[in-house]
Amino acid sequence: SRLGSVESSQAIGCTTTMFCKDKFYDTAYDTGDKYLQCGRRADVFKFWLMWKAKGTLGFEKHVDAIMDCASYITTALKLRPAFRLVLEPEFVNVCFWYIPPSLQGLQKEPDFNQRLHK
Repeated sequence: SRLGSVESSQAIGCTTTMFCKDKFYDTAYDTGDKYLQCGRRADVFKFWLMWKAKGTLGFEKHVDAIMDCASYITTALKLRPAFRLVLEPEFVNVCFWYIPPSLQGLQKEPDFNQRLHK
């Protein structure tokens, strides 16, 4: 059946980590492992609710504000030697490392990354 093929295609194993069998309720109604996004089916519903609440222009302003925040924090991080961007942000996720005082200025050392991750 079509449903069976979706269930069998879950080769990434998200069902074993996201849908543990030691729950305190009847898992017979737990449908998360029957969908491609596992338990994330509600994301589109949350998006729709937000869109309906804010309207198209309100949603646009919301996204613009978040983009401005990402730009602000990126600029602020670049000005501080205790922080290093992992990559330049492409959207709103800003990934960075904190460089402790004991490692500042040692970025060119061969074991810098290993010491940073301790």
